[in-house]
Amino acid sequence: MAAAEIARFLPRPPFIAPGPAFDAAGALRDRLIFEIPITSEVPFIGAVEKGMRQAADEVGAELVVYPNQGEPSQWAQGIRTAISRKADAILLLAQDPELVGPQIREAEAEGVPVISLRTTGEGEPCPALGTTCVPAPFEQAGRLEADWVIADSGGMANILVITSKDARSTRPLVRGLRAELAQNCPLCEARFVDVPIPEWANRIRTEVQSALVRDPEIDYVIPIYDSMSQYAVPAIQASRATERVRISTFNGTPFVLEMLQDDDVVAMDVGENLAWVGWASMDQAFRVIAGERPVRSERTPLRVFEDRNVDQTGTPPRFDRGYGDAYVDGYRKLWGLTR
Repeated sequence: MAAAEIARFLPRPPFIAPGPAFDAAGALRDRLIFEIPITSEVPFIGAVEKGMRQAADEVGAELVVYPNQGEPSQWAQGIRTAISRKADAILLLAQDPELVGPQIREAEAEGVPVISLRTTGEGEPCPALGTTCVPAPFEQAGRLEADWVIADSGGMANILVITSKDARSTRPLVRGLRAELAQNCPLCEARFVDVPIPEWANRIRTEVQSALVRDPEIDYVIPIYDSMSQYAVPAIQASRATERVRISTFNGTPFVLEMLQDDDVVAMDVGENLAWVGWASMDQAFRVIAGERPVRSERTPLRVFEDRNVDQTGTPPRFDRGYGDAYVDGYRKLWGLTR
């Protein structure tokens, strides 16, 4: 079953329209959209923001990104700055809205909609705070992280899982991972270590190296977000465990896909077209600004990358390669830019 699930996600995904078409160009020209990420220190974020800029350029809108180092006080200042700039919408990328509740309420009181991106999984309700949200397939990604390990180990894996509970998306992701292990790998052993995002650079290497020393039977590491791999891989190398330990992870960040190409411990990455994620995020923002009804899901897909197909992402990999470009024509048609 685990191998069959991996095989199901190996091909390029199709574009599925998330909702009805509307005149985005007419409604969005010269509008100001503020985006505040959970942190600017993670390469995944920068790649998604590139996709957002592409989409904004398509309709003549202006996107302003508020860089930060992952502190809630910085997110709050970003929202206040957006209000003072009279933004037409504020996008919060991946952070928990509850940590900036007063500022969200202030923005909405000033008539500025606030859209939470990638804080909830598909099928979950939007956060209580804010105007609407864009969910992501986190639970499915967690299942695929587990499925690959189950299939590769023959159901006999000893796993170290690295999480970050300060990202709200961790909840559905870990829920999917745990459920898949419980259902399909009763003989697998898994232990979990939590490292907050601002501490990745200082703690992940230490945590992984210590775990490998304490338990030399560990043969898989699952950093639930692939940008963690830049710290996990050196720990595995320093422990002289590269012959036995393999990484299964999620996001499809280009530098991690390059590690996969180079056979550098990373063996599987559940990828998302990060440009597609950016376009999908902006589609919801465009709908809100244009007075359209928000969609419940942008239907962003996943694709599993292994040795056999990772070169389709480019050499070196690019944030917008490996998934086809059907989403570009798809969104252009939805926004009334082409027929």
